[in-house]
Amino acid sequence: MSTWGTSDAGDRGDHLAADDDGGSLCPEAILKQLDSVREQATWPIPRQTDESFTAKTGRLVLPGTDVTVTGLECNAQYQLTRASELPEGAFLVTGTVERTSTCNRDDPFATDEVRVHVRFDGPASLRPTCEGTVLSLWESTPITLGFSETTTGLERVQVPETVAGLAAGLSCLSAAHHTMAPSRSHPAQRDHPPLLTTGETTSIPDAVAQQCHETGIELRLPETVESTFVAAPLAFYLGASVTVGDRDRPVLTAAGTNVDREFSPLPGFQTEAAAMLRRVFYLDCLVRRVNPERNADLLDACSLDPEAVRTLSPAGRLERYLSVPSTAIRDGLPEWHLSTHAHPSLDRARCLPFLLDKLSLIYLPEAAELNRRDLLDQMLTDAYPTRGTSATATMVEPSASSARVRAWLAPGTPIDAFKPTTAAYENRYRYRERDSDHLQLSVVLNDSTMSDEHGAVTEIYRAADLPMDVAVTEQLTRAELADVFESRNDFVHFIGHCESDGLRCPDGTLSTETLSDVQTRTFFLNACGSYDEGLDLVESGAVAGAVTFTDVLDRHAALVGTAFARLLSTGFSMQRALQLARRRIMMGKDYAVVGDGTYALMPSPAEPVVIWLTETDAGYDIVCEVVTPRAGERYRLPFGSVSALNGRRTDLSVDAETLVETLESISVPVIFDGEFHWSGDLAARLPEPA
Repeated sequence: MSTWGTSDAGDRGDHLAADDDGGSLCPEAILKQLDSVREQATWPIPRQTDESFTAKTGRLVLPGTDVTVTGLECNAQYQLTRASELPEGAFLVTGTVERTSTCNRDDPFATDEVRVHVRFDGPASLRPTCEGTVLSLWESTPITLGFSETTTGLERVQVPETVAGLAAGLSCLSAAHHTMAPSRSHPAQRDHPPLLTTGETTSIPDAVAQQCHETGIELRLPETVESTFVAAPLAFYLGASVTVGDRDRPVLTAAGTNVDREFSPLPGFQTEAAAMLRRVFYLDCLVRRVNPERNADLLDACSLDPEAVRTLSPAGRLERYLSVPSTAIRDGLPEWHLSTHAHPSLDRARCLPFLLDKLSLIYLPEAAELNRRDLLDQMLTDAYPTRGTSATATMVEPSASSARVRAWLAPGTPIDAFKPTTAAYENRYRYRERDSDHLQLSVVLNDSTMSDEHGAVTEIYRAADLPMDVAVTEQLTRAELADVFESRNDFVHFIGHCESDGLRCPDGTLSTETLSDVQTRTFFLNACGSYDEGLDLVESGAVAGAVTFTDVLDRHAALVGTAFARLLSTGFSMQRALQLARRRIMMGKDYAVVGDGTYALMPSPAEPVVIWLTETDAGYDIVCEVVTPRAGERYRLPFGSVSALNGRRTDLSVDAETLVETLESISVPVIFDGEFHWSGDLAARLPEPA
């Protein structure tokens, strides 16, 4: 059992059941309301529990969600959605409650929730409130409480902290595939891989072992952590058994076939492994039954009969795909959606399941150091008002890779790439069960001169026609701002200044490094040089956020902030939203995402498309780009009956009338003459068709 800390209830004579380290499952918010707590339960609870005991109370607020009421004498059960009066009889109320915030996070994947069962005798009343469910009894009455750890979540594969252990763990992660047929290329046919942890021994859950696919494909690697990281995406997708040994070159074999492919040593292995994954994945998209890519010409060029290929085993299909000439598919492959430049280490191995869930390519970190003067920063900040004074960061530009979005999981401050950390992925896992049907947003204005952005973004969020509550505050003190970040917010949009020692408040500066339990999922620190403050928020509990590297102009910050707000509220991921929003200003490279940039607050937009528009003598040339982190999906484009695979750029030409009609009927980002617009806004500005 995980250790989470024990609340001090000594003045009540409490004697709580505790684990070996003294921690209790009982949330502190419940403990504080009870009298005469004893370990022995007066009445049994007809549910499996890890702890149970008796207490007395006349009123109890259950600060949880998903509350059900069961009549034990008539075996009737219902979901509590409104106030309810209960007659005489025995009842059981069950809900999900968060643990105390002082929990021990030695195990980053430990569940954050417990199931709470309250058995009592009526008459009583139950009333849902914003603070939880209120149980009211006529007088102080004995009740029985039971607590159990939630069992939802991903399976964990434990391996020794060695390269051989990591290879064994990778061999299990393909259990996430529903099938090894070509339809594995569709995201609906892939679950999140099991979590990867380290320990003294190897422990593979039965459920994972049973779901591992015997493909006959084996990938033998040099015994280095670098080779194992780079090989992970290819091994995962192929369902390969991974082994390591004393060798210089990786080798791929497939039983019952002629496949015996020897790769180059690193660094060449990086591009070769990526190229093979792209080839196999895309050819799967061509021949699969589930929403296949429509490209008859390419099928002919590759001499592929989809029905015949689907009958082959995974090993046989790999052999068939590798026989396709590179010249036949080189120009037909869509751009890959994501690559991660990762500094390989056994400690970072637990990030791999999260990278593989997005089918990210993995490269070793290679970058060139940038000089900020190349970005004209000094010239601009000398001439215009900015949001604070910040230290200039030394930045690196990751080497080119064949992916639209890049991540930098390595030391250094990247430009044109988001900066994930191990904590970001662990935090994403923590929030997997948080209810996203109704969002809580906070807009904080800590400088009255920036009220234009404050008002604009507030209206954008409130006008989004989405289930969200928007709290608007101004001039927060350090304690008040800290409370915002440590409260259950889904997104915090901070507008103000950032100094070298923290976010500026009326009574000083708040260093986010001092926050111990951030419960805000995502954020935008639209202030000068907020990069380090954003990283500290991620390390303390957030998943991702938008930040700045150095000084930004007030007017530019407002333009980026309002565009980012609208993109985020319509379902774009953090990184894609910021990539598009920063096109509104010349100095867009001053903005970046820290944490998991693939994270999105809302479901992907119904039309995850960006339109690139160029005016011609005959009308308009259009490039439609599908933008989503879900590799392998196809979407219908706004123009005509054309569909495109994620990563595909589709070229079209339309007349002015068709363009305006289409732009008026959709709400997507449009890049016209190099500038960012929303489709409806641009339609109103274009000349009327002749």
